[in-house]
Amino acid sequence: MYLTADELRNAELDLPGRYRIALSEQNCPNLIEGGTEPMGDAMALILEQELNETLPYPSGHLGSGLRSRFRCFQLDSIVEILDNYLAVSVSISCEKLRNVRLDFRDWYAHEARHILADEKRTTFCVEDLEGELESLFSRSPLTEPCGLTLELNAIQSGKHAKGERDELTVQRNAAIPRDLRRVIPEPIVVVILINGQPVRALLDTGSLADFMSAKLAHQLKVETFELVKPMPLHLAVQGSRAKINYGCTAQVEYQSINAKRYFDIINLLNYDVILGTPFFFQHKVLTGFNPTKVVIGSSSPLPIEGKQARVLESRAAEVFANRVEAARKLLSEYAAPICKEASDSPLPPLRAINHTIPLKDESKIYSWRPSKCPDALRDLWREKRDAYLKS
Repeated sequence: MYLTADELRNAELDLPGRYRIALSEQNCPNLIEGGTEPMGDAMALILEQELNETLPYPSGHLGSGLRSRFRCFQLDSIVEILDNYLAVSVSISCEKLRNVRLDFRDWYAHEARHILADEKRTTFCVEDLEGELESLFSRSPLTEPCGLTLELNAIQSGKHAKGERDELTVQRNAAIPRDLRRVIPEPIVVVILINGQPVRALLDTGSLADFMSAKLAHQLKVETFELVKPMPLHLAVQGSRAKINYGCTAQVEYQSINAKRYFDIINLLNYDVILGTPFFFQHKVLTGFNPTKVVIGSSSPLPIEGKQARVLESRAAEVFANRVEAARKLLSEYAAPICKEASDSPLPPLRAINHTIPLKDESKIYSWRPSKCPDALRDLWREKRDAYLKS
């Protein structure tokens, strides 16, 4: 028996009843007994079971043997999570739960941290949890601080002195800040569909193009093509340079958008796709960080034109074989007035040479030390000049 994912999301679906119908159609009368059971809040029940298994009460707590720590309830497209231990309530959308890459354990730990920090009006730290979620925010051993990083969105090879450790240099999108209590907003990362497959996309208003990871293009078997001229890529960090050699076109689905888009292919580290200003401009995208919101103004891509549009001109010289002959003909027509035959030109006619200029007298002996006989050289020059004028 086969069921679609949309059918399973229907709370009114009677799965046992559907199964009995399938058995009766296959002539299995002895296996069709039983009651009915609608799907109901199946997504909430599964999430509740997984949370109770992975995040139970801390050992030795009084409530560990009495009841489950988590209770989940589904309200339309939202699942509400009640934590009896921390006494907090967290909601998550069903769309996010359908993401196969969602680490719900890590997601809940960060949501609980934000809620506790807001209640105390102070910066949250690991010590406030009293050990119940400490394993989620620290490395092994538990006493070491967590690896907080500040994203630079750049590629910079670190230069370090002799004997200095490599982890102290800035490399590949990561920098360890000195202040471990720095509070920074999360970047806007959404899940979109590229050729029907879910990928992580960073919405970057500082990027002048849309980029796709070379690894993702290989995994999705996207048809790529080589650019005629490589396009230079300059990042915000001084000294970081790269080249864009390939591009591709893929089908993009996000919210109401379902259209083909062009992507430049580069090596991305933390994201599958970066949607830059072309995506924002063509779909009239509005974003907000507090709270995080993404509003799509146009489902179909609009042309990039107007006062805010500019053209990136290539400085490379290109020679096309099919244009060489046309260029040669144009140059010939331009030079025709000065490339006439001698008979057609307005210049005087050419005449035969009827005189000679003797440059050397075989009967004379020339001295190789002219500085001692300047009068002889002067007389010789005058003689040659008179002979030339007479001829």
